[in-house]
Amino acid sequence: MADQALQMISVRDLSPLYEAFSEEDDDQGNPIFLYSSFGFITKEHNAYFGKSKLRKFDLTLKDIRESLELLPDEDVYPKAPSNITNFAIPTSSNVFVKGPKLHLDFQGTGLLPKLILQEVEIMELLMYKPHPNIIRYHGCLIKRGRIVGIVLDRYSMTLKERLENGIRDFNVDKFMNRLTSAVHHLHSLELAHNDLCPMNIMIDEADDDTPAIIDFGSCQPFGRKLITAGTPGWIDEDFVNSARDHDNIALGKIQTWLEAQGRGRNIRRTRY
Repeated sequence: MADQALQMISVRDLSPLYEAFSEEDDDQGNPIFLYSSFGFITKEHNAYFGKSKLRKFDLTLKDIRESLELLPDEDVYPKAPSNITNFAIPTSSNVFVKGPKLHLDFQGTGLLPKLILQEVEIMELLMYKPHPNIIRYHGCLIKRGRIVGIVLDRYSMTLKERLENGIRDFNVDKFMNRLTSAVHHLHSLELAHNDLCPMNIMIDEADDDTPAIIDFGSCQPFGRKLITAGTPGWIDEDFVNSARDHDNIALGKIQTWLEAQGRGRNIRRTRY
């Protein structure tokens, strides 16, 4: 491994770090561990991926370094079209650079670059047709002629984290009105998000009731076949094509979840 950055790696630098389990349980009803997988991207945007039979908490730095293998750029990053908005290397803490999600399911399929390019195309459209409750897109980092990152506004927490932290005085109705407005904006553009869930909604610390929808990797025009779709628990059933009903179902589940979270907490209800 020629990249000197690997000699400085720590477990917290791995992104993502997964554990895979069998669909069947053992005799005691416990999930059967299969493997850990992990990705690492250097400051030069060289992408590495590794897999181990050790649990993630048992991994040593030696195990990680020996498992990581350099991935070809063409397996990770799409070629940058000439009309894509180019953003210089960010120096502000107000922006976040979204990199590729390195996952075993994508290895050798050619789907990861396609997924990134699809998301960028959606963000480019939303740049010119914005909504205040959809994450603001600034452009892409381009290296070696390829898109290596998507530059977005930075938020401090997801909706899930916001409620888990037990922060009070959350106005459910105002929040849902704004979230629904953003979804209807997408639908007016003949787009469905297809992966609405509390982990894909960010919260502005200065304004608790203001959501920002993120993660447009599954957002596509109605009827388009999807590479990825939905998060278990926030969909009624698996699906492979984009549809507005997926978002409407998710909105209902999010409102039900918010109301359940509000039981026993000081979460405000207001009618307009």
